[in-house]
Amino acid sequence: MAFATVSSAFAGGLLTNTNQNAVFLRNPARDAVIAIDGVYSNPAGIAFLPKGFHLSLSWQSAIQKRQITSNAPFYALNTENNNAEHFFEGKAVAPFIPSFQAAYVFNDKWSVSAQFAVGGGGGKCEFENGLPMFEQLVGSKLLGANATSYGLSQNLTGKQYFYGLQVGATYKVTDKISVFGGVRGVLANSSYVGAISNVTANGVAASTYLNGVSQMAASAAGQAAAAAGQYAAAGLTTEAAKYQAMAAAYKDAATTAAQGAYLFNDPLTLDCSQSGLGITPIIGVDVNLGKLNLAAKYEFRTKINLKNESVNSANLTAMASQVPAVAVYADGAEVRSDIPALLTLGAQYSILDNVRVMGGFHYFFDKDAKGSATDVEKNTWEVTLGAEWDVNNWLTVSAGTQRTKYGFGQSMQDTNFNVSSTALCLGATFHVNKMVNINAGYMHSFYNETEIIRDEKLGIVDLYTRKNDAVGVSVDLKF
Repeated sequence: MAFATVSSAFAGGLLTNTNQNAVFLRNPARDAVIAIDGVYSNPAGIAFLPKGFHLSLSWQSAIQKRQITSNAPFYALNTENNNAEHFFEGKAVAPFIPSFQAAYVFNDKWSVSAQFAVGGGGGKCEFENGLPMFEQLVGSKLLGANATSYGLSQNLTGKQYFYGLQVGATYKVTDKISVFGGVRGVLANSSYVGAISNVTANGVAASTYLNGVSQMAASAAGQAAAAAGQYAAAGLTTEAAKYQAMAAAYKDAATTAAQGAYLFNDPLTLDCSQSGLGITPIIGVDVNLGKLNLAAKYEFRTKINLKNESVNSANLTAMASQVPAVAVYADGAEVRSDIPALLTLGAQYSILDNVRVMGGFHYFFDKDAKGSATDVEKNTWEVTLGAEWDVNNWLTVSAGTQRTKYGFGQSMQDTNFNVSSTALCLGATFHVNKMVNINAGYMHSFYNETEIIRDEKLGIVDLYTRKNDAVGVSVDLKF
C-alpha cells in the first residue's frame, strides 16, 4: 500500500499552480501583461503601471474528478463487483480559493509588490471506493493463494495546500526595461486519512484463509523435502532434485501466505498530517516596446521538508516490514517535497488600440526537484495563447487556451497523477470606473487519457484521466 500526495486541482507543474488570480480563467496568457495580476505572472512589468496603489482581490472555485479505469483478471473474484474492469473516481472540491495581489508604484524608477495565493494543491480529494493499487494489492495476493473470491472495504481522503506569501521590488533600468527581485515564503500543509479493511477470501477473513494456505504449503514442503531425501538416499538424483525444487516452491508459498495473513490481520490504516516551510527566490525582466511587451521570469527550486504527525504510528511501524512505502508516513519522519524551478517567457502585442494578443511558454524543471511521488522522465512544459478586445469603455472580452504536457511515462501513481491537458478559458472585464475593474472567468480543461501497464504477465492495465471546471471573480482597485 502506498498512500501518497493528492496534488493540484488547477494548472501547472507537479506542485505548482500557475493560476493565482481569477483573471487567468478568462485568459491564461498572462506572462507579459501590464496589470495588477502581473505581481505573480510578470512582476517586472509592475513598473509600467500608473503611479499609486493597486490591489486585486480574487476568489475562485474549482471542481475536479480524477478517474481511473483499471483492468485486472482477479477483479472478477470481487464479491461486490465481479467485472474484470473496475472504475475508481476521486472528487476534488475547492469551493473557496482566495488570493490577493498588491503593488505600489512610487515613481518612474521604483515599485514594490506583494501577493498571497494558494501556490499548489488547493482542495480535498476523496476516493470513496479506494484506488486500483489498494485492490491490486489484495487481489494479487489472494489470487496467488488460489482464492476463488474476495472482498474488501477501501477509501482515501487527502487534502493539500501550499500557501504562498510573496514580496518583491521592481526597478526601471531605462524607460523600456525593468527588472524584479523577490522572494516567496511557502507554507505546506497536507493530511491523508484512509484504510483497507474487512478483507475476506472465500467467505472468511483473509488472514484466516491465508494462515490455512500457509500451513498446508508448509506441510507440503515438509513432505516434498522428505521425499527428496529418500530419493537422494536411493541414488536417484534427478527425482531428488525435482522434489527439492518442489519443497523450495512450497516453502516460498507458505512464507508468502503467512506474510499476507499478517498484512491483512488488522485494517491497513493511515491518519497522517504533514507540514513544512520553503523559500522561493524569484527574478524577472520586462522589455516594453510600446505595442509589443516582452517578459521573462525565473522561480528557483523551493526545497521543502514535510514533517509527519501520524496518529497510528505503531500501526505504520508494524506494516512497514511488509509494505516499505508506508514507512514514509511514520510519526516524526521527514519527507522531501520540493517545488520545481520554473521559467516563464511571454509576449503581448497590440494589434489595434483596443485589441491585444498574447502568448507564453512555461518550463518546469521537474527532474531536478526532490521528493516527487512520481518518477519523471521528461520535464513539464506549457504553451498559452490569448486575446482581449475592449468592446467599449466599460467592457473587455477575452479568451485563451493553455496546453500542458507532462512527462511521466510509465511511472504514474494512483494517488499522484497528472495527465496532459488543453484548457479553454473565456470571460470579461467590467470597467466600473477609473478606480474599479471587475473580472469574471470560466475555465474547462480537456484531459488526455494515459495508459499504464502495471503487470504485463497478470494483464493489469490502468487508464488515467481527469475532468475539471473552474469559475472565479476578482476586483481590481487603483488609488
